[in-house]
Parts: sequence; C-alpha cells; structure tokens
Amino acid sequence: MNIRLPKARNTDPETSHEAAASISEDKLRASQLAVLQLFKNDRSGFTDYELVRIYFDTARQWPSSFPHQSESGIRTRRKELVDMGKIVDSGERAKLPSGRKAVIWTLA
Repeated sequence: MNIRLPKARNTDPETSHEAAASISEDKLRASQLAVLQLFKNDRSGFTDYELVRIYFDTARQWPSSFPHQSESGIRTRRKELVDMGKIVDSGERAKLPSGRKAVIWTLA
C-alpha cells in the first residue's frame, strides 16, 4: 500500500509543520483504515458530509477502533483512499443540507 504522509505548505504556520512531522506511518494507516471500515460496513456509500457525521458517531461508540480526527482530517483520509484506488466516485450525487450537490463515494 502506498501511504502518503501529510505535508504542510510553506505558507502554513509552524504548528502545521510540527503536526505534519508528528504523524507516523502507523498512525496514518490506522486513520485510513478506520475511514475505509465505514465504507466496508455500508457499501451504499457516503458524501463527505455523511462520512464525517457517521465517523464521529461511530468513534463515540468504538473509540479504540476509530482514532480522533478532525472533519478535514476525515476528508483527507477519504482523498488518500481515493488516490490508492480503494474508494471511488459512484457517479451518483446527493443533495446536501445547503442545497448543493455532493459526490457519493463508495468502495471500489
């Protein structure tokens, strides 16, 4: 599996660089696997909005299996899984509470 470690942009504050440097491959893998597990449990797929809500609900029930992640972190893990070919755009769209349409991501 090709794991991409997080990077901070040159314009990011020092704290972002420290946070990126603190993430090991093992921690990143656990966060990716937790997101992937949600897709394995529900093959119908999720928008990023739904994914974040379901992740937080599941993490409250199973904190040892779902590491703490921010909303943007969960979306980033989903993007990394897309880059690895594990998650794909289903071709379907769902309407968000904002009224905008969003991609429904699904297991490859």
